[in-house]
Amino acid sequence: MRYAIFSALYPPHLGGVERYTQNLAGRLAARGDEVTVVTSALSPDAPAQETDEAGAEVVRLPSILAMDGRLPLLGPGRDLDGLMAAVAARKPDRVVVNTRFYPLSLAGIAFGGKAALPTLVIDHGQGFLTLESPLADRAIEAYERAVTSWQGRWHPAYAGISAASARWLSTFGIETDLVVPNAIDADAFRAEASGRDFRRELGLAEDVPLAVFAGRLLASKGAMVVAEAARFLPEVAFLVAGSGAAEEGMRATRAQNLRLLGPLSHEDLSALFSQADVLCLPSLREGFATTLLEAGAWGLIPVTTHVGGSDEVLADPSWGLVLDRRTPLALAMGVDEVLGWPASVRAERSAALAAHVREACTWDATLGALDAAFGSVGA
Repeated sequence: MRYAIFSALYPPHLGGVERYTQNLAGRLAARGDEVTVVTSALSPDAPAQETDEAGAEVVRLPSILAMDGRLPLLGPGRDLDGLMAAVAARKPDRVVVNTRFYPLSLAGIAFGGKAALPTLVIDHGQGFLTLESPLADRAIEAYERAVTSWQGRWHPAYAGISAASARWLSTFGIETDLVVPNAIDADAFRAEASGRDFRRELGLAEDVPLAVFAGRLLASKGAMVVAEAARFLPEVAFLVAGSGAAEEGMRATRAQNLRLLGPLSHEDLSALFSQADVLCLPSLREGFATTLLEAGAWGLIPVTTHVGGSDEVLADPSWGLVLDRRTPLALAMGVDEVLGWPASVRAERSAALAAHVREACTWDATLGALDAAFGSVGA
């Protein structure tokens, strides 16, 4: 098969959609498919066309960066038509569009529609894009509704990156049970763990339980929920990896057992998860939280909310706790409950979780789901 994958953001830019797209492209290329990734040129010196380390041909369209680079817009330039013609010349059999709302996503949907190619839009959300500003968020919601309605003229198929993401599409009148899930190479993630010893660095005794949070420090990710939960459990060390707008507020809680580690490399994050006792993930929304997969690779028990990925990772509900309330007290009580499980029970559930992630949450399974999704629409 020949694939054209449209993704507004792609490595070297870092993020969940970027990693998903690169892994999907790389796995397709590894099995012998021809893959062209169409993405945004995020810097003036970015090559317009190249073969990347994943084995995909990458075409970068001229772009203007808005919202601090979070919303690339298709830019003017004589190269745009020529680059799109180069994509068409590769004669793709299938078109994949990651996310609904980027201008480049709309270009991908139109590209597939005009050429009468099977086109699958994979939604990566569980809620509207947010800038955590009520006024801006209302405008964003109106924009998302408008562009999703416009897409209907081309009749693409839709899937979610998780069961929760697929359900979210009903907000726009799109009913689908297709899921092309996020995944992980669990063994590779474990193997890349650095040698950092966080207990030693932070001066924490071996008997001090470690609860960890990893992600952008934003209200929607639950950063302040974690900081305030720490005050209920002074005997537990809450280690936070990441940076973001909520950092100042987290420090202002003055919780002595809250340690802000700043952004961590992938290798250091793997090491942190290998040493922790429980994961805190009180997000308001996630398409499919990569953090759940990475923690699950180490058998790290999560205390989370009803976010995308919890259905897939916690195939057995006993492997973690899914909170009905997103409050500091509820999170603290959940962490305390997990830490109170008998050691043998926690070890058994941890091992089962790690085995499930290693064996079921794989990129091979994702490719199978992608083929099944296209098969369901006759492609």
